Amino acid sequence: MKAVKQKIGAVLGIVAYVTLLIGVNFYHKAYSVSNMNDEIHLKLVEYMETHRFEAVEPRIDSVWDFVPGLVGAEVDYELSYNKMLLNGEFDPSLIVCKKIDYKQDPEQFRERPIYKGNEEGQYVSLLINVAWGEEELDKMMTILDRLGVRATFFFEGRYAENHKNQVLKLYNDGHLIGNHSYSHPSRWGGFTYDQYVEEIKKTNDVLSSIINEPIIYFAPPAGEFNDRTLKAAYDQGMYSIMWTADTIDWMGGSADVLISRVMKKLEPGALILMHPKPETVIALEPMINQLKEKGYQFKTVDEIVQGTRPECS
Repeated sequence: MKAVKQKIGAVLGIVAYVTLLIGVNFYHKAYSVSNMNDEIHLKLVEYMETHRFEAVEPRIDSVWDFVPGLVGAEVDYELSYNKMLLNGEFDPSLIVCKKIDYKQDPEQFRERPIYKGNEEGQYVSLLINVAWGEEELDKMMTILDRLGVRATFFFEGRYAENHKNQVLKLYNDGHLIGNHSYSHPSRWGGFTYDQYVEEIKKTNDVLSSIINEPIIYFAPPAGEFNDRTLKAAYDQGMYSIMWTADTIDWMGGSADVLISRVMKKLEPGALILMHPKPETVIALEPMINQLKEKGYQFKTVDEIVQGTRPECS
C-alpha cells in the first residue's frame, strides 16, 4: 500500500512539474505576443499622428469659378492593426485609409464650369479632345501606357461612332471617357438649349453603348459655353470641363513650343489640354517626364472633380 502511494505521489509530482513547465512556457509566449501587440499599437499610433489630412472644401473662386476640394484621409486603426497583427509586425504597406468627407455637398456646384483642380494637391490631369487624328491617337495611347499615365479623352460623337474599338481600348486601359459634343459645330455658341441637349445626349448615347457606363464629363467645343450650355450639361447629370493650361496644338508649333506653353501656365491641379496632332505626339513623353520631375502625379478628371486623395502615406 505504501509503495502504491509512493508511485501515485511520484506521478502527481511529474504531472505538477509538467503543468508548471507548460504554464511558464505559455506565460512567456503570451508575454512576447503582448509585447509584439504593444509595439504594433505604439508604432501605428505614432504613424497616425503624422498621417492625417483634413478635407479641403470645394469652393467658388473669384477667378477660377468652381474649384473642387480634396477629400480628407486618415488611418483606419482597426483594419490596419488587424492586418499587421496577422503579419506579426508593424508594416506601413499594410496601412488602410478611410476618408474624411467635406462639410458641404460639392453637388451644389455641378452646374459651374471647372478650369482646375484643387491647388493643395500636387496633381495634374491630361485632357485630350478627339475629333480627328486616328493614327496620332494610337501613338499617344502607346506612350501613356508605357509611362503608366491615365488621361481623360473627350470624344466627338461622330468620331466615336467610327472608332468604337479605339474608344473601348482606352476605357479598358483605365482612361476616362468624356463627351465633346456630337458634331463639333462651328456655330456652337449660337445654339438653343434644345440643340445643346441634342448634341450632348446623342454623344452620351454613342459612348455609353461602347463602354457600358454613363458619361459624366463634358468638354464644350472650343471651350465655348454660356448659361444654356451649362444648363444643358447639368440637366444631363454632367460636369462641364474647361482647362488651365493649353498646348494650343491646333495652331501648330514645335514640340518644345507646346511644352513651353503648358509650363508657363502650370500650377497644382492644372488641367492640361491637347489634341491628337503629330507634334503633340512628339511632345507628350518629354512633357510627362518634366511634370514627373516637378513632383506631379497624374489624375483623371473624375479623380480631380471628386477630390480623391489616394494616399495617407
